[in-house]
Amino acid sequence: MRIMTSAICLIIAIGACGCRGHKIPHQPEFSYNGATPFPAVVGEGIALTPAASGTIDRFSVDPALPPGLSLNRLTGVVSGTPTSASAPSAYTITATNAGGRATFRLVLSVAEPPRMLSYRSLVQVTVGTAIAPLIATVTGNVDHYAILPTLPAGLALDSRSGTISGTPGIARNLTPYTITASSLAGNTRFVLLLRVMPASSGTPLEHRAGPGSHP
Repeated sequence: MRIMTSAICLIIAIGACGCRGHKIPHQPEFSYNGATPFPAVVGEGIALTPAASGTIDRFSVDPALPPGLSLNRLTGVVSGTPTSASAPSAYTITATNAGGRATFRLVLSVAEPPRMLSYRSLVQVTVGTAIAPLIATVTGNVDHYAILPTLPAGLALDSRSGTISGTPGIARNLTPYTITASSLAGNTRFVLLLRVMPASSGTPLEHRAGPGSHP
């Protein structure tokens, strides 16, 4: 009887020791810092590292990240160089360990910097006659257009579309105008040459001083 009791005590002791040596880990916790959506740019490398607590065995993502980006399944780092533009989208990243799983909703957008801006140029128009709209041709995402120096009276640049339209009210010598198409991802420029001819010999030219003037 004494031998059986000792054996039972030994089994209990071994079992208790085993439980203490194999604790179940806590459910993982992690997050990514940064703007929402995170503004990635075509051709520019990124690396997003999660802040995590506890042991994480693996990471996964759904749906697949934009082309050029990947998730390291051991570290959770999102890295790479995006190859094409994409609208803001949500990607669910899941961290898993023996204690369970946790998810984080990562929102990414990929913008393509504006480039290859162009217009029809050299342009000659006449006072009092509406011009055929000058339409911008550009590659990439554009948030805003601007122009320097100011266009002749009666003409205007649409800051959203980049289109120049209107009816010139005063003649002006051939002048270069620098048009800038910009976004958070970058900017591009084009120099437009524009001359406004007088409607008749009685309409004087507007003379401009400085290096931008041409006879």
